[in-house]
Amino acid sequence: METNRRITRSGVLLRVLILAAFTVTITAQKPAPEVFTLTVPNGPILTRLNASVTLPCELSPIFNVEPLEVRWYRSENSNRPALLYKDHKIQEAPVDPRYRGRVSLTGGLERGNVSLTLERVTVEDRGEYVCHVSNERWYEKANVYLSMNVTGSAPVLSVASGGGGQVNVTCSSEGWSPQPKLTWRNKEETEIKNEQVLFTSDSQGLLSVSSWLLYSPSDSDWLSCTISLSEEEKRESRVLPHKPGAWKEAFIVTLVLSLILLCALSTVVCILLKHRDQMKLEQNKSETKQLFKGTENSLEKRTVKEGINLEDWHQVKAFKENITMDENTAHSDIRVTQEGKTAQYIKEKEMIKSSIQRHPHVLANQSFGSEQHYWEVKVRDETVDKEVGDCGQLSWYVGVSRDNAKRTSTVPVTPLHGFWTLFYEEGKGFHVNTDPPTSVHVREDLSMIGVFLDCDNQSLSFYNVDTESHIYTFCDVVTSHKFLPVFRPGQHPITILNEN
Repeated sequence: METNRRITRSGVLLRVLILAAFTVTITAQKPAPEVFTLTVPNGPILTRLNASVTLPCELSPIFNVEPLEVRWYRSENSNRPALLYKDHKIQEAPVDPRYRGRVSLTGGLERGNVSLTLERVTVEDRGEYVCHVSNERWYEKANVYLSMNVTGSAPVLSVASGGGGQVNVTCSSEGWSPQPKLTWRNKEETEIKNEQVLFTSDSQGLLSVSSWLLYSPSDSDWLSCTISLSEEEKRESRVLPHKPGAWKEAFIVTLVLSLILLCALSTVVCILLKHRDQMKLEQNKSETKQLFKGTENSLEKRTVKEGINLEDWHQVKAFKENITMDENTAHSDIRVTQEGKTAQYIKEKEMIKSSIQRHPHVLANQSFGSEQHYWEVKVRDETVDKEVGDCGQLSWYVGVSRDNAKRTSTVPVTPLHGFWTLFYEEGKGFHVNTDPPTSVHVREDLSMIGVFLDCDNQSLSFYNVDTESHIYTFCDVVTSHKFLPVFRPGQHPITILNEN
């Protein structure tokens, strides 16, 4: 009896499976209806750069679409589709070559799903797409919009005098989509309301954003500028907005005291003090380098870095580096000589024409992304004044360049585009390349400049080596990339001085 029951149950199960298979076959072979519609999302499809994304499109009622024609194209270019399915296969032509090898139909044509999958999404892929399905009797089309989040560069902060005891702090960034939000905050993380925000668009449709803020500086306050698309997609930079030029008063007081002291001391005492200072400098240099190489704990390292006085040329000189120029990066109007130590402008018309689209400067072989580095540059040599005559450019600059900065002449040499430099222009004098430029007071006969890059504290300082005095400090050198020393010679050759 039990055996008969098992046989009966097996027979019933077999009949059910046969019936189910038969039903599926009939459904799959159901003829296409005369009229159909397309179902697509109501809102945009959001993706990210270099990601893979699917643009949904389904037929109603559901039936096998394999005998039909499926065409996906941009709304403005129906004759060159991104994908064309026809005669039971994807066609090689005519299609837009930008999509070749990156598109496919992944929904399942036999189930009425003609969704398009797009690989390695680019900025140009943003926009409206049309899903078009047709047979000999009927066609239908629907639109799908592809949107994209693109996170831009880290904000670049610069500080300039604003008058009335205030400073003008500028925040700039580029390469965003869609339009981001810009927020200023103080050290208490309190938001500072500011309506001065400007957006501009580049050739790819990506947005650049800039904002400026008048602020009353203090020694302890810092400002942050945050640019964001969402809580996860944001960039932030900070700056201590010290008033530019505040060092001048301290320099004058120091200079007066030094003159009084020098008048009171005898020649013998001067020699002894110089010898003592030299010994002390060598000792401090050795101790400081040991601390930065990791011989002490992290607290001691932080104390040394925070204790660097940027207005003390003797202290920053302890970090002197051996720098050479990379002649492979030199503009064709510049000749690099003396084993990479000297760059000289050469006035040859045929060479000027060949590289007119590039900035006339040369980069160093060395690049820096952490710790502290100092080098000295001779920008004027009285012994060659008569030799250079009227040849050469009337302006020069030295400083640093971000390793990914564009070097075409259409890109301004400013911090926003990866350059932090001290400029000289005949008739205009000296300035640093903030936007707008900030003038600095330096004697025209300046011959040697010291450059101090503090990657850990995101600052770049310039010094008059002739007078052993501070000129200017950038406080916004963000270390998201490495930096290379940059040199543009003018009427005089530029020479790197490596001897101590």
